[in-house]
Amino acid sequence: MNQYVFVLNEKGARITSFVDNTISKEELIALAKQDYPNAADYICSADGDSMLDEFMKGKLYVGGQFVSAPVHELTKAEKIAEIRSYYNRRFETLDQALIRRRLANGDISDLQEQFKKINAEMIAKIKAVK
Repeated sequence: MNQYVFVLNEKGARITSFVDNTISKEELIALAKQDYPNAADYICSADGDSMLDEFMKGKLYVGGQFVSAPVHELTKAEKIAEIRSYYNRRFETLDQALIRRRLANGDISDLQEQFKKINAEMIAKIKAVK
């Protein structure tokens, strides 16, 4: 078994861990407090391997027990930003094709139609965001 000190934030999420079997528990905690003075909590455990497994599963340590982390719901602005990011990558591909065609004095009407179609698709998805 490894001796761990888990450094936690105010929500009970692990910031980092210290493990050392060559120094005392008190020295290990002092080291953690020195390196992370603004942490909310320092949990020392002789059975740190199983605790580490729980932290690696994304769980939080609150009130002396592990709890599942709340699922982050995206805000309307975040959802719209994701949609715009996805479509911006598609628009960049069209931009590159447009530049090449213009350099070659080629027809761009199909690119214009694709742009209109993709833009209408993006607008519909943004309007559907609640």
